[in-house]
Amino acid sequence: MRSVPTNYISVMTRILAVTALLSASACHRSNYVPDENEPKLPCKVQGACDATIMQYLTKLNKRGIKVVTIGQDYLISIPANALFNDQSPHIKWSSYSLLNDVSMFLKQFRKVAITVTSYSSKYVSVQREKALTLARSRVVGEYLWSQGIDSRFIFTQGLGSDKPIVIMKQGGDLSPNARIEITFRRAVVD
Repeated sequence: MRSVPTNYISVMTRILAVTALLSASACHRSNYVPDENEPKLPCKVQGACDATIMQYLTKLNKRGIKVVTIGQDYLISIPANALFNDQSPHIKWSSYSLLNDVSMFLKQFRKVAITVTSYSSKYVSVQREKALTLARSRVVGEYLWSQGIDSRFIFTQGLGSDKPIVIMKQGGDLSPNARIEITFRRAVVD
């Protein structure tokens, strides 16, 4: 059996050894000094607030443009007669302000790809329908690109009279089937 002073010295030696190990290993001051300024995200990464998006939705709706949202997917449907003369791939002068509103709406979101798809009513030939709708979607896609839309890709396609909304024999560009659809997926920021 040990004496009390021997036990005391043994316990004190262990406490001093543990204290020395802790101070030598983990209890020292590091050279890291945290930044006083919080990091800022690049412009438009967080997107616009809901109130701004609702203002643009109301403005577009008053101009005859339908915006459909399903989760993160958006579809903007523009009647063809709002942008183009009958059976023409050239944008009307009066419709540039409409496309500017659409581009401002698109700038509110972070997105990777935009798809511009054009449709038409029945015309004389299927080849003419597809050529006209492809030319229209390319013109709209190029204009959106020129407005500085922040997107990696802008895809364009013309589908002619495929996927009609209503059944009509001949409708021209006044038919609801003649439309330009812009689709994109809103990217979520982590």
